[in-house]
Amino acid sequence: MKEQSDKFLIDQITASNYDAYSELYHRYWKRLYKIACTKVGTEEDALDIVQELFIDFWQRRAELKIEKSVETYLVSSLFYKVFMHFRKRGLEEKHLENYTYYLDQLETGIVPAGYDDQQEAEYTELVELVADTIEQMPEKMREVFNLKHTQALSISEISELLGISTQTVKNQLSNAMQKLRKAAGQQVPGATASLFVWWLCA
Repeated sequence: MKEQSDKFLIDQITASNYDAYSELYHRYWKRLYKIACTKVGTEEDALDIVQELFIDFWQRRAELKIEKSVETYLVSSLFYKVFMHFRKRGLEEKHLENYTYYLDQLETGIVPAGYDDQQEAEYTELVELVADTIEQMPEKMREVFNLKHTQALSISEISELLGISTQTVKNQLSNAMQKLRKAAGQQVPGATASLFVWWLCA
């Protein structure tokens, strides 16, 4: 299974192949866990969120519709789980007011597949816009952005890995965020899109 593509694994998972599911889990759980840690701040909560994500993924295996990359789908699902985590925890959590503001703008928030097609489509459209904008970035900017927000590396770690100054890393990230805010603002004018981009990349 280790040599098989993500698409092959998904096809097998929808047919209830648990070995394929186990391989997908081992392929992505550490990456998702690292991102979750940066979002929620505690390792225990991050682990719970990732475990819940994969449990839901298996339970909904027959309904899976993944049009983009599996990684994008899983990260998007993770963001939904983080939203719900903060909603349950209450106002004491860092950034919750910004999170819930965005949720209120979508009435009931971002929902997983099958719950509300219109809201899911709105969320997916914004996520795809972010992905497309990232793909159009200059190579070095895209590399820095992905290391920070997909691999969850720190600015100092990126600086050391790429052999560039921390200020250069900060400049690249700032320019990348400007591009994302501009693209999102053109599609969804107002504070909602800006807050979404801010949260997605926080």
